[in-house]
Amino acid sequence: MAIVTRVSGDFKPVMNVDTGSYTAGDVNAVTSGATVNVQGPKLDFCTITYTGTATTGAQIKASIDAIQARTTIAMYEWTTVGGGNDTLAVAFYGTEAWGTDLTATGAGTLDQAVTDAAGEAVSVAASATFTN
Repeated sequence: MAIVTRVSGDFKPVMNVDTGSYTAGDVNAVTSGATVNVQGPKLDFCTITYTGTATTGAQIKASIDAIQARTTIAMYEWTTVGGGNDTLAVAFYGTEAWGTDLTATGAGTLDQAVTDAAGEAVSVAASATFTN
């Protein structure tokens, strides 16, 4: 009699994407706090805060172009705070294209690239919130 081992079903995923090894593990094995993006690549998230007042569309376009010099933007959200500190939330891939510390400053960093492109100082946080 032949036996066929099932590779999926019973809540066992074909590929357990919230583990570092990306292998099918035990039945219903998940990792707490791991964000899973089933439909796309792993993303880096950041929020860029502009220190000037009334940031222009040209500055945002220049910022996006600077980010995409090394990565591909999957999504972004521009938020006008009013009176300064406008923000640009960004999710992009490839991960670590701007280094392992997105908040770093100095030559070759995301902070410096956007500062140069926008023509004003910015600060970068390594997280982003998008509204629905």
